[in-house]
Amino acid sequence: MDPPSDIPVPAPKVEKLPAYTNHDGFLLPVGFPTTNLFIVTYPKCGTTWTQHITYLILHDGVPLSADQRMDVVWPHLEEVGSEFVREKATIAGGYRLIKTHFPHKYTPKNPKAKYIYVARNPKDCVVSFYHHTVGFPKHYDFAEGEFDTYFNLFLQGKVDSNDYFEFLREWLDHKDDPNVLFLRYEKGRQDTREYILQIAAFLDDSIYPQRLLADDERILKLVMEHSSLDSMKQNPRRWCSDRTGFKPFIRKGSTGGWDELLSEEQAALLQKRLDEMFTKEELGFLGDQYH
Repeated sequence: MDPPSDIPVPAPKVEKLPAYTNHDGFLLPVGFPTTNLFIVTYPKCGTTWTQHITYLILHDGVPLSADQRMDVVWPHLEEVGSEFVREKATIAGGYRLIKTHFPHKYTPKNPKAKYIYVARNPKDCVVSFYHHTVGFPKHYDFAEGEFDTYFNLFLQGKVDSNDYFEFLREWLDHKDDPNVLFLRYEKGRQDTREYILQIAAFLDDSIYPQRLLADDERILKLVMEHSSLDSMKQNPRRWCSDRTGFKPFIRKGSTGGWDELLSEEQAALLQKRLDEMFTKEELGFLGDQYH
């Protein structure tokens, strides 16, 4: 029997759930603002260098002071979470500064956000990544670890951020997206001036290139000076936690120095993966170190 029409029927209670964006099964909060600027890399591929260059462009060539920390100014999304990013990340030039080592499928998407991706060849990457892993015993407990052990893990994708080759494949597929700047670390080391100007134009072509080039390139010269490896080796606590007793965080930053640890056989295994995952044209685009 139906209830009398003059008696209100309560609406069924709807359970309130948090709002998420589903990135292929990986949940992230919705509502990332449209001013986000992401520096995206596989670890040890020029992240800190590119962060600092971008910071210098946005701050007219003034570097981080000795008591500032890059991981506070430019927080690592996976470490601090979205709430910290929303509330405490630095706003510079209208951008909220965010660092991530997420593959493309897990990176928060917004068509108005901007993504600076930096690629580095796997031979130099694995050597640098090994030194990084050895140098943070509190994080990895690998201070006495052997390179050959680490190389095998890297080749299998059983390290931070998983498989290097799949990571690069995902981002290379988006290199022509209008809000992605795809940079190559090796080319940046070869021609740092052009690397800086590419970033400046990507941030705002109507503002930053002109600002850097004005007054006989005064600000551009400051950016180049303060982003040099010699300059960045000063006050190293700006870039990471204490590494007393281990190799410094800013170590070499070189290209092609992988043969200090990598054998020819190991280099050939990396090359085999590259040849399997990328076309000759793509490897040519990436650079000589990928052949």
